[in-house]
Amino acid sequence: EMAQFRADDLVAFERVHSMLWRIWMAGPAAYIVSLLLNVWIFSRLRGSSDGGGTLSLMIRGAVASALSQAIDSVIFITLAFYGEFDITDLLIGQVIAKVALSFVLVPFLITGGVWLARKLDRA
Repeated sequence: EMAQFRADDLVAFERVHSMLWRIWMAGPAAYIVSLLLNVWIFSRLRGSSDGGGTLSLMIRGAVASALSQAIDSVIFITLAFYGEFDITDLLIGQVIAKVALSFVLVPFLITGGVWLARKLDRA
């Protein structure tokens, strides 16, 4: 029964396999740029103060994460898939999802990290 789909399966496998090198290259490129951008934005948002309180850290972290994740998506999707199909919807969806998750999750992760660091300092 499965033999009737073999030709289509082979075409699909070959298409994915032919793009694999692009995906392998796009991942690290997007990650490195995103990581460096996140650190740079987080540092720049600090301004001339010494870092501020937990709320300031939460806001800086969320903004830095959202912007760097948006750039990560643009770099990865463009390098991996540009020219293979229309990437517009994929880009929009990825950017919206990553920005939303950055604003929802990062402040809580920072709060948890600050709490844990303070607890360990007391121990």
